[in-house]
Amino acid sequence: MQTCMLGYEQAKTVIEIASWANELVGKAVPGYADYRVVKVVQFQLVRTQTGYDAALLVDVMEWLNEDSEVSLRESDVKVIEQLTATILEPPESRPDELYQSPSGMSF
Repeated sequence: MQTCMLGYEQAKTVIEIASWANELVGKAVPGYADYRVVKVVQFQLVRTQTGYDAALLVDVMEWLNEDSEVSLRESDVKVIEQLTATILEPPESRPDELYQSPSGMSF
């Protein structure tokens, strides 16, 4: 995870800045499409003659798109193989078999 500073200028109200900041989480960092905002760590508001400016310190994480390759360690591959080996496929039911409920009734 990395940290990034973002700014917002000439907001008329603090609510405008708060709405913008809350909507950032989970979205691409402006100007850096490969990164997504994870959380707002800290912020500072500055009163101006016409409203407010804000500086936000945000945690960001690199985002993999569909074209990105994923590298797996050998230990990851072994765990995946173990997990998928334990998944049992349900037996195929035959139409001539009857279902027997736990109470012993057949259907």
